[in-house]
Amino acid sequence: MKPDECVFHLLTRSAKLATRCWKQSVEEFGVTAVQAKVMNFLWVYEEVGARELGEMTALDGATLTGVLDRLELMDMVVRQSDLQDRRSIRVRLSGKGEAIGQAIHDVMEPSNEVFLAQFSEQEVQTLKALLKRIG
Repeated sequence: MKPDECVFHLLTRSAKLATRCWKQSVEEFGVTAVQAKVMNFLWVYEEVGARELGEMTALDGATLTGVLDRLELMDMVVRQSDLQDRRSIRVRLSGKGEAIGQAIHDVMEPSNEVFLAQFSEQEVQTLKALLKRIG
């Protein structure tokens, strides 16, 4: 097998292109691609535990903590202790974060369409199904 046919190479290259596309779609909101991903999940799922948010976004604890620290400094998110479990932290968008979170969510579908424009609808569905099976 040639290195450029290796699935690890192909997935990495595709992920870089996808991240670049997503970054361009959200840069007008003054956030990074990863910050936008976190805000998009929070906009959809509202208030969630930090551990659950890490699992949903596929971010490790240290990375998520850094992202949340920066979003909190930007007044985009609010963290508070879980009333049922004081060891746990709940995260939600602030008022400012809600507006930007909705705007981020609104560009997600068009951004996906631009990125996947070369594929038919059936190919897009197949690609999504295969990626879900991997991870």
